[in-house]
Amino acid sequence: MSVRIFYAIFLVLFCKCSYAQTTKGTKTNTDVDDPYEKKSYFIVGLNYVSDNVYLGRKDSAALPYISPFIGYHFRNGIYGKAIVSDAPAKGYIDLLTFEAGWDHSFGEHFNMGVCGDKFFYNKKSNSIRSQTKGGIGATAQFTNDWIEPQIGWDFNFNKSTTDYVLNIELDHDFDLKKHILHIVPSVSMNYGTRHFFDDYFISRLQKKDKTQAAYNAVANANEFVPLDYEIKTKFTYRVTKWLFTLTPVYSIPESPASITLPGKNKKKTTQTEKLSNSFFVELDICHR
Repeated sequence: MSVRIFYAIFLVLFCKCSYAQTTKGTKTNTDVDDPYEKKSYFIVGLNYVSDNVYLGRKDSAALPYISPFIGYHFRNGIYGKAIVSDAPAKGYIDLLTFEAGWDHSFGEHFNMGVCGDKFFYNKKSNSIRSQTKGGIGATAQFTNDWIEPQIGWDFNFNKSTTDYVLNIELDHDFDLKKHILHIVPSVSMNYGTRHFFDDYFISRLQKKDKTQAAYNAVANANEFVPLDYEIKTKFTYRVTKWLFTLTPVYSIPESPASITLPGKNKKKTTQTEKLSNSFFVELDICHR
């Protein structure tokens, strides 16, 4: 499917969903935080990320994504979404994602969610996560007027291995203009295993030379270590049925890996991963 045909289909779906919601005549209420919190609704939108950075790791060349998406949220918190990620720097669709989950609030101060993803990467993909097939995870957050702690635990399934990732985050929600504008600065740290990084190098080697036998490129990939620290601020602005979210992120990677790769005459050489901080921006526009 060409990129032009894909975007044409997306625009048709976008117009169809927008019309279906407009004819319902739903009124928003600025006196509540989210007027759609206890309603069922379609969601359609577009996401942009300036570089595909995952747990502080990235490919040598920037990999921005433009990702149209469509989904449906039920009033009980269950949702499903389909996302298509185009890599304009590569000239092809790099990733198709199907996502489903459940979010729920328990009282006024505790939120919890579970979700699952299925990834279909392009065989030519250079994404740092290109060998991850899917995953499941859970998050829990305590909400209050001061500092809101959140913890998340993910199981990510690779070709023949499983990664475990722990996320610990602290944020504060500045709720402005009667819930229309939210500014949420946060700091977080991610701990986990690095099988995804190991599989990434093995895949790249085998693309260059199909005779290469699989081996462990990243030493001790199963160790549970700090992977990165992230500083970010989420700006969310709601206009009637439109939701705009801008999130600049600064990632500081940790725990440089010991990587063994073939050198001259196919002799293996070992080097330490060169870490560099990353700054990237995510923009999300959606209509409900």
